[in-house]
Amino acid sequence: MVLNSKRSWLLGLLLIFMVAAFHVDSIQYRYMRDDEEIAFRTTSRDLTYTVWYQAMQDVHAPVWFSSFWLWQQFVGTGEFTARVYSVLATILNLALVYQIGRTWFKSARIGLFAIVILGVNAYFFTYALEIRPYAVNMLVATLSMWCFGRWLKRQTLVAALVYGLTVAWMLYQHYFLIFLVAAQFIYLIFIARPNRKMFQQIVGAWLLAFLLWSPWFPVIIHQVKTLIAIESNFGNARGAAGIGSTTEPTTLNAIVNLINLMSSGQPGLYLLLLGIGFIGSWKQKRYWLVLAWALAVPIIALLINMMFAVYTPRYITYLSIGFALALAVGFSALPRRVQWVALIAFAVISLWSLPSQFGLNRIPHRAIYQDIARMSQPEDIMLIDKGDMANNVVLWQMAHYLPSSLLHTEDIEQGRSARRIWFTTVDWFDEGVQADFAKLEPDYPVQKVLGDCNRYWCYLVQLMVAPPWKTPEVFGSEMPFWGADIASVTHDSVNVHLWWRVVQPPTQNYSISLQLLDGTGNIVAQVDGSISHYGAETIDTVAMQPDKIYIDYRTIALPEPIAPGTYQLALIVYDWQTGQRLALSDGSDRLLLDQIAIP
Repeated sequence: MVLNSKRSWLLGLLLIFMVAAFHVDSIQYRYMRDDEEIAFRTTSRDLTYTVWYQAMQDVHAPVWFSSFWLWQQFVGTGEFTARVYSVLATILNLALVYQIGRTWFKSARIGLFAIVILGVNAYFFTYALEIRPYAVNMLVATLSMWCFGRWLKRQTLVAALVYGLTVAWMLYQHYFLIFLVAAQFIYLIFIARPNRKMFQQIVGAWLLAFLLWSPWFPVIIHQVKTLIAIESNFGNARGAAGIGSTTEPTTLNAIVNLINLMSSGQPGLYLLLLGIGFIGSWKQKRYWLVLAWALAVPIIALLINMMFAVYTPRYITYLSIGFALALAVGFSALPRRVQWVALIAFAVISLWSLPSQFGLNRIPHRAIYQDIARMSQPEDIMLIDKGDMANNVVLWQMAHYLPSSLLHTEDIEQGRSARRIWFTTVDWFDEGVQADFAKLEPDYPVQKVLGDCNRYWCYLVQLMVAPPWKTPEVFGSEMPFWGADIASVTHDSVNVHLWWRVVQPPTQNYSISLQLLDGTGNIVAQVDGSISHYGAETIDTVAMQPDKIYIDYRTIALPEPIAPGTYQLALIVYDWQTGQRLALSDGSDRLLLDQIAIP
């Protein structure tokens, strides 16, 4: 028995570690939304300001924001570490879930099954990584249910008061955790049916919670009044009070969407497991407590939402814990020999359908800006043309991921002062944006495209680069050369981009020779041929269009062995039929370019 218990405990640790690792790895694919930026902005000063802002300028309870402020004092204000805070809350939560499954149902397997179910559940996963209170909401709700169940078992005043402390914490954590207290009350009245002693104890627990919360009570009255005024002024009011702008009405569509989110898009599979668990456990009071947690919470929220605007799925994420425990009971009712096989199959199906429940409208600002930071060069300019610069998420992301040296401007002429322009817009199909782009494109051909404009979002950044030289070196009278960029140098090859732009098409085809010379001027390696536009299209010089920029991608393969050292690049244009070279203005027939170092 001890051995089995130890094995279950170790397996529980392993599963929690796997879920945590999955969440941490997933941080790189999560992008900030508006409310997450607000979390940073409202905790950017001292603790006094953080609490004052929630009390007087916003409508939230103060505890999570205060704890998030404290967290940032130790780990900084990065997006990754902010999500790690939620992951840590999730780890503690999963440990409690295991204990609830093990003690309430006398089965460590139910605790283990619940961990796996939560690990692959879209609802839990989505909000467990938010830079918002939701991960801690789930932790506090689980702790409250644990203490509530402990009191039901012991029926002592001390246990009741400990539970009361968790209620006070929930009220300071997030106001809509009150739905869980309502579910606990329903269970107590209709299932537990308390005697006089229990009733007195629970009243004492709730009185303690209210007394501890009472200093904040005038604040919430002020918040409600402020909220009503704001919602009315902006025409967002719905119901007697609440947050009409961020909630949704109770409709059949809202219910269906919640069911799909709760079930990772597999409602039939989840309902089947729920039914199996109900058939085998409906006589157990603790099972009804889990159902109250999983089902009474959303029912209460959706009903109250018909009078007050209080419902959106993220406000009641904590129901996912009870739902997972109810499903775990369903798995435990299966024949023992197939339980783990069925659980693995369930996990695979849930992971497969999990992405279908994710919102696709989050713009990947971080990924775009990190690419810009990696590729940007000194004196680059970001030209912002309808770039959503009133969006605080955009401003936060720019400040944290773009190099401070990258100048931002909305002036197209100022943009022209740089060789490299990052043309940025959130409205690519706007006529004005298209006109501005058309002004630049002849002199600044696009070299790189970041972002996208699709059915869900638009944020497009195009790297537009002018030729290296302001005036060309002309081979003969027909082949103006506008400079070269060294793309890369390795011990095996040298990659160079040659820029060409003619006034009139040359009268014949010329071959271009890019040569690598050693210190004595001898040719070490070379590559000859027509223009290879972007390395994808071969252009004969007679086919060159007037005033169009051609970027000739050249790769010089280096001989083996080649001595490390400094070498010289040289450029020649010649008639491939006769070998006659075109002369430059100084009479020479070879243009020396940059020196490079071969490693």
